[in-house]
Amino acid sequence: MKKHIIWFLLILLVLPGCTTRKLVHTVTQQSFSFDTFKIDKESVGPIKIGMTVSEAERFLSGFKKEVSEATFFGFGGGSPAYLYYWENEIVLGFIPALDTDTLLYLVAAHPQIKTTNGLNPNSSVSELLKKYPRFTVMKDLMNEWEFYQDEKNGWDFIFMTDKETEIGEYQDLDQPAAPKRLSTKSDWITIRKVK
Repeated sequence: MKKHIIWFLLILLVLPGCTTRKLVHTVTQQSFSFDTFKIDKESVGPIKIGMTVSEAERFLSGFKKEVSEATFFGFGGGSPAYLYYWENEIVLGFIPALDTDTLLYLVAAHPQIKTTNGLNPNSSVSELLKKYPRFTVMKDLMNEWEFYQDEKNGWDFIFMTDKETEIGEYQDLDQPAAPKRLSTKSDWITIRKVK
């Protein structure tokens, strides 16, 4: 009888531990916190420019990966773009240096990823003006869209506008322009090395 009681107690002690471990594993595989991916200088959360693709992917467990072309984000030269999706929504993109797997640019695309000053990849011009009172846009002549650069942090807010939807009124295409369309939202933020 003593033997049965000891076995019964051992089983009770071991089972909760197994259940707990399984629960923790399930939660980590199916949850993702955008708060851990704050856009900062030369990084998005723990992912930093200069890492290899495989080093950066260690932080993206559970993400779906798709290989695209860097030209989609305005970069020529033939480099690939690695896109990472959470629940079928694009969150991040990696642009490696040509013929390497070293990250040269990061692309933040999901509106729930925030910069350290509270903006996101889908911020409007009016929201940007609150953070950057001297906000002006530049014309990207190669891609025919517009962008704003936060030089201090190395962030480029990209607006995929065209002639009909331009944010700025350009006197000279080589010069920045004051915004006229304040409700236009950025499409993504490119994170680059700070000069």
